[in-house]
Amino acid sequence: MNLTEYQRDAMAFRLPSSGSQYAFLNLAGEVGEVLSLEAKFIRDGGTAADYLNDMEKELGDVLWHLAAIADDHDLDLGRIAQLNISKLASRKARNKLQGSGDNR
Repeated sequence: MNLTEYQRDAMAFRLPSSGSQYAFLNLAGEVGEVLSLEAKFIRDGGTAADYLNDMEKELGDVLWHLAAIADDHDLDLGRIAQLNISKLASRKARNKLQGSGDNR
């Protein structure tokens, strides 16, 4: 499945109450769950298999929110991914992977 297909398919599960503001604000909550999962694994331990299984689920929730935000702005998640790869390839070719700022 590519990201454009994912975005289209994922939006079929969007509830009417999950508008653009919800998707935008709750992205931070989902990222927080990814971070919390890591922290709890450090604190409590557990099996790598359980950790990875839970991480896949949490990253899927982050991906859904990214897809929703892209959809709300009439942007294509597949194109966003390709633009990001192109930007990174350009930085690598110019030896600018390190540093700060979007326009390096």
